[in-house]
Amino acid sequence: MLNDLAISEVSEVDLDGVAFTLAEGFSRRKCIVLRQALYLLSEDADPQDLLAIYRRHEYRIQQVARRMLNGGATDVPLVIGPWAFRAQAA
Repeated sequence: MLNDLAISEVSEVDLDGVAFTLAEGFSRRKCIVLRQALYLLSEDADPQDLLAIYRRHEYRIQQVARRMLNGGATDVPLVIGPWAFRAQAA
């Protein structure tokens, strides 16, 4: 599998969510999808199981990450919050 995945609590910038590495072309980008974004996507899933929510919506999350990278996002790691899914949730 090209994309690495892990539950992460990044204390240095106080982010909480699921961290993953996205392979894009010949480069790899570290990304984190915030807990709040996963809650927005979760619908009826157990909100305590962030990894299960991520896996259920992995394709959609990675599409958003790729769009953000292609749009010029330079955050390291790339932070995907609930704002990235608001338009799609409606």
